[in-house]
Amino acid sequence: MHDTLTGRAVELAHLADLIRASLALADSAIHPINEQLAGLAELGIDNLELEGPSVFSRVAGSSPAFDDDRVVYAAALLMPGGLGCTVWSADDYASRYGESDHEPPSLRERFVAYERLPPIVRAMIPGVAPKLIVDLLQSFRLLTR
Repeated sequence: MHDTLTGRAVELAHLADLIRASLALADSAIHPINEQLAGLAELGIDNLELEGPSVFSRVAGSSPAFDDDRVVYAAALLMPGGLGCTVWSADDYASRYGESDHEPPSLRERFVAYERLPPIVRAMIPGVAPKLIVDLLQSFRLLTR
């Protein structure tokens, strides 16, 4: 049994190191991108809301803000606001993507800026940030045609 526990401790230490390294890389990449996005917003490129995939889900706990048992973080890019996440209850997130005949909700009221996200969520953002930035650039191309 001791060998099993020691092995699990080593695995957990490796996972913690991997998350720390991912977070350091995320912080070094996302902060400059958000600074550039803030500069674009100051030039008048604003009022854009793009949402990417779900990047993390966790048990809601006893928070009165959520009425079901899970919280979903979906990557998002807002102008102004930069890269971050929208935060949903699992039920709201499922109904958002299950009901195509309804007007999409404003993402701004659910948006959490990158700096205010939990570390594990921040570490996940670089995996989806390139697609959100491509979507943003395609929005600009449509606007300039």
